[in-house]
Amino acid sequence: MIPIDGSLTVGEVRAVADGEPMELTDHARERMDQSRAAVDDIIDGDDISVYGVNTGFGDLKDISVGREEMEQHQQNLLRSHQTATGPPASPRLTRAILAVRANALAVGVSGVRPELVDRLCTLLNEDVLPLIPSEGSADNACELANVGLVLAGEGEALVDGERCSGSEPLDAAGLDPFRFGPKESIALISGTAVTTARTAVAIADLRALVTAADIAGAWTFELVGQEPGAFDERISDARPVAGHATTAAHVRVLTSATPSSADMTQDPLSIRCLPQVNGALREHLGMATATVETELASATDNPLIFPDGTARSCGTFNAQYVAGVADLLALTTRKVGTGSEARSTLLLAADEHSPHLADEPGLESGLARAQYTAASLVTEAGTLDTASDRSFVASSGQEDIHSAGNVASSNLLATIDKIARVVAVELLCCARATRQTGTTLPPGLAAAREFVEDAADVRNGDVPWSADISSLGDAVRDGSLVDAVRKSGVDIE
Repeated sequence: MIPIDGSLTVGEVRAVADGEPMELTDHARERMDQSRAAVDDIIDGDDISVYGVNTGFGDLKDISVGREEMEQHQQNLLRSHQTATGPPASPRLTRAILAVRANALAVGVSGVRPELVDRLCTLLNEDVLPLIPSEGSADNACELANVGLVLAGEGEALVDGERCSGSEPLDAAGLDPFRFGPKESIALISGTAVTTARTAVAIADLRALVTAADIAGAWTFELVGQEPGAFDERISDARPVAGHATTAAHVRVLTSATPSSADMTQDPLSIRCLPQVNGALREHLGMATATVETELASATDNPLIFPDGTARSCGTFNAQYVAGVADLLALTTRKVGTGSEARSTLLLAADEHSPHLADEPGLESGLARAQYTAASLVTEAGTLDTASDRSFVASSGQEDIHSAGNVASSNLLATIDKIARVVAVELLCCARATRQTGTTLPPGLAAAREFVEDAADVRNGDVPWSADISSLGDAVRDGSLVDAVRKSGVDIE
């Protein structure tokens, strides 16, 4: 059970995404009650205007809403903001989004009742997942409107894998329709939940991917590399970058070669610069994790309602911090893919008697087209441009700058999916080259080979590769390849 108390880690977001239940803590409930009491005082006082409580939204901020209209006001917001389009987020990502939004409300300055978070927890725990469209909302509000409509008995959700609407999702969760009070709809749909959830899930996947890329790179080095001195720990002492040191250590512990005093040679940069390229992703992951976990401990809606009754209009719903690191991670991940694809090319040309790793060249094509797919995936990833430097104007100019965080985080997830398959191609090339050469591998790489050959069809001759590339790509992302290598007794992160 993951406690919802206003602070989550990337690991906890992933755990909820993968099915772990969650529950609001008593301490968070008390904070929320205090903030909600402040909203009630504002309504009862009827002498100040507070955005989204007793005023219109966006450019309609100066139009008052009467007390008798406030409930309808909140329901109208959900309906009017249900405009996002495109395919729905995956169940895994939907769970992460709901967890992140529930946690931000639990910080206790959003002015909502604890019952709203309780109901989000119930939807998750009962696996009733509102359909959250994935396009047409560069930031957040329009994507989460359907979550509110589901809670109100008007939306659409997945129940046991089937699309249901109206009261059916609530019946499946054992809930009555929720009557949104003043401030509660805007608090639910505002914020950075989609951007932050996507980026948190991406970070968890990238931790596995970068280590899998280290394994693939070390395996390629074992097969065709010549200069182990590139991974000497004294190099990372002279340029003390932790990410470099980790990747270089992985190569050393996975391979059999050790630096000598013999004449120096040089490997191609895709091998020699493995610590620099993969190490850069490790460095950026550290920074991104700190940024995202700060966001996961933050209130991210507008306005904020503090327990002493102070209300402040602000821009905490802007996801610029997270959008920027999402773009950075995507850029660095693409370079990891570029290196991996280049090493696949080296493996295809390493043995002049078996070009393209074909057993009978000419009659067979070997893995030539698999390398073509890897190169194409790197090219496709390169077309996913940065988004955090983009913006647009909405609401008659009142909303004149946006983070485009949902676009940045969506591009990051797409990039990870593509580059994981690029690394999968390198693993397939390594497995075929090992089979052809009869190379005896050190324990960690032997475990990697066993895993790859269990997951893919690496037998002699031409075989269809598409399904193998996809399944190995999943293993690169979900950490199962890395786990298999760790079980061999090799110490890798």
